[in-house]
Amino acid sequence: MSGIVLGGIGFVFAIAFILLEVPVAVALGLVGLVGTGLIIGVQGAVTMGATTVWGSLTNYTLTMLPLFVLMGNLAAHSGLSARLYRSMSVLIGHRRGGLALATIGASAGFGMISGSSLATTATMARIALPEMKLAGYSAPLSAGSVAAGGTLGILIPPSTVLVIYAFIAEQSIKSLLLATAGPIVVAISLYCLAVWLPIRLGWANAPQRGRADNAERLEAIRELVPPVGIFALIMGGLYSGLFTANETAAIGATVVLLYGVVSRRLSLNGFARAAMDTALTCGALYLVLVAANIFNFFLALSGLPFSLTAMFSDILAYPLLVILLMLAIYLVLGTLMDSLAMLLLTVPLFVPIAQAANIDLIWFGIFAVMVVEMGLITPPVGMNLFVIKSTNPEIQMMDLWRGVTPFVVADLVRVFIIIAVPSIVTWLPYNAF
Repeated sequence: MSGIVLGGIGFVFAIAFILLEVPVAVALGLVGLVGTGLIIGVQGAVTMGATTVWGSLTNYTLTMLPLFVLMGNLAAHSGLSARLYRSMSVLIGHRRGGLALATIGASAGFGMISGSSLATTATMARIALPEMKLAGYSAPLSAGSVAAGGTLGILIPPSTVLVIYAFIAEQSIKSLLLATAGPIVVAISLYCLAVWLPIRLGWANAPQRGRADNAERLEAIRELVPPVGIFALIMGGLYSGLFTANETAAIGATVVLLYGVVSRRLSLNGFARAAMDTALTCGALYLVLVAANIFNFFLALSGLPFSLTAMFSDILAYPLLVILLMLAIYLVLGTLMDSLAMLLLTVPLFVPIAQAANIDLIWFGIFAVMVVEMGLITPPVGMNLFVIKSTNPEIQMMDLWRGVTPFVVADLVRVFIIIAVPSIVTWLPYNAF
């Protein structure tokens, strides 16, 4: 059996295992080890596995991963998420759809600290959904706002998914984080439009509330200072070149810890739980990364990525066609599996094709993460939908599907915007200090 055929069979088996709910790390690692063993022998596969484990665990780029995760957990246990939502609801909650907009804004703010879409969705579902229900908001609009707002966490720095992409594709994490600035502005603008249009057209209820007094508004602004200050420190350090990405992660985690201690909002028990959550999360992430590296080695050894590039040779002169084909593949996969599994499966195959088509890999990383992000809210298997359902069992799945539809459309529009105007992504990373 040729290596290319074996690589194709291995790829199909990996997808099948993931669809059968085998853990991603087990699926990729098992297929990678068995496939490598069939090509170069058992001894070679064992040696490769040991080398891959050591190389992954000692990789300098990945040292920022536990620090970013710790920063998010410290922020969560310091109560920043609840205060973010309360502040946003005070400032804009009196407008029609204001609570939905506040949910998206607070999700963006919490996402920039936690870097996790699922964590953001779970947190905001517990905080925002009861308040919107009490205010008379339609269930689809409420659930859709929470689910879509949660996806912003995958794009807003610090993003664990971007760190993983940088590791797999061997790209600069600093450039990737800088490249998110334009798409974030476009994303939030389109999400606000996705809230406003259904209300305007009478498809959703969003009653107005009374306007907060000046004292409440001043207190809300004061509560917004810490998260905005932390984000300004992270991005300001990156923009100016004052910090490397790894230094930014360390400084961000330290600042959040100091905020929790000085404000007395982070207890010793809260710190211990944040540390334990970080250890568990990072243990799982590193296991997935080790398995992904083994799987990637197997694919490279089989020659499958190079064969796919050759198969694409007739359309490589038309980058737009290549991108649209990849978009179609991602949209199909997004209905079947979670975002991390999609990224780990496709990046090793798509990056060589993108390089051959002269597609900028920083731009492609943002494109891939944005499309993967759509998978989190694409029915019927959007992971954010299941997170909301698990935290609020009374919500009907049909309401969830109806609620996220305007946001899925907004995501598609955003993808087409960055395809039409790629400088929205590439200008800042190539022009920052």
